[in-house]
Amino acid sequence: MSSTVDLSVLCWDHPRCTSPVSAAAQEWQRLHPGVRISVTARPLASFNDQPLTEIAGSADLLFIDHPMVGSVARTQALLPLGDLVDVDVLDALAGDAIGASHASYLWDDRQWATAVDAACQVAVLDGERAGALFDSAPRSWDDVLEVARDAPGAVGIPLYPSDAVLSLLSITANLRASGESSGESSGGFWSLEAVYILSELVRSVSPRCFDLNPPRMLDLMSAGAADDAPVYAPLLFGYTNYQRPTAPGRRLTFVDVPSAGAQPVGAVLGGAGLAVSAYGRHPEEAARFAAWLAGADAQRTIVLPHDGQPGSRSVWHDPDADAVVGGFFSGTRATIENAHLRPRDAWWPAYQEVAGLALVDLLRAGAPPSTIHDDLTRLLDGARTEETVQ
Repeated sequence: MSSTVDLSVLCWDHPRCTSPVSAAAQEWQRLHPGVRISVTARPLASFNDQPLTEIAGSADLLFIDHPMVGSVARTQALLPLGDLVDVDVLDALAGDAIGASHASYLWDDRQWATAVDAACQVAVLDGERAGALFDSAPRSWDDVLEVARDAPGAVGIPLYPSDAVLSLLSITANLRASGESSGESSGGFWSLEAVYILSELVRSVSPRCFDLNPPRMLDLMSAGAADDAPVYAPLLFGYTNYQRPTAPGRRLTFVDVPSAGAQPVGAVLGGAGLAVSAYGRHPEEAARFAAWLAGADAQRTIVLPHDGQPGSRSVWHDPDADAVVGGFFSGTRATIENAHLRPRDAWWPAYQEVAGLALVDLLRAGAPPSTIHDDLTRLLDGARTEETVQ
């Protein structure tokens, strides 16, 4: 009599993750009657900031943020997928990935997760109300600031600490790629020009933005009734759920980010990768599930119809799939294909958390851009020095 294989998957707590994974678990169990898969979730804030060492023992499979992969060699919390699945399988996933979604989990010549979910910072607008502000979404940062100054509160941006610091990273990367930054200030991470743009934008947004992450801002915009609901946001992580024809409330429209140049470059890459815990009971079976769920077939037939956000390039380029998400893919595809990959060194996740908190405090206080730039640079130098000492 064969024994049942029990697997557990730790998601992050949004339907974009939990819905497709729950559907995938049922389908995998149908295809493999000897396997049972349970699905649990943790808060989005924990997904962004919680060290892998604190969660690796809680499930067989974990959704992770790609900057975490730089610490895996030290912590040994995850298992490299190349030891568990055929190289041809990983090569196929790499060849079908949108942008750098699959490559973002490659570190030290080993693949640590599959790109089940793909995202980056994009722009979004409430089409029903936007016509009073502009004929088309702002294309440049000058346009964004002009709209924000002319209509205080109409432009918003999530200023939860991790989102604030990643928006600053997006603006910096865009300015540098467009040749509009003065140099390699702050070791190439923060330019003073980018700090100025974010600071100026914050002057015109509702103070409520400091309490919002992307899903909460999108909920506010899709409700559309509150006086402080933004009409347009130039940078936040995109969610197909809010543009699908089945979306509750107002249906939002996601578009490419504003840019200092001709192309929408530099938006920070997000998404979520499915990794195999080093403490799991059935690593080979777990890896098979992770690879299958990131494959083009499962991405199209399970992830897409169950409110997921595929990492498959073939899905992003399929007009039929684009219709399912109300044009989300075609509206933001140029941005994700030119997205900026965050540092994945072991020191980055802790620095991102500390820098985000410091940035928000400085923005709240109305600190001069030069002060913000210098303080973030000081924290950056300290994080790198501490890592060198370790």
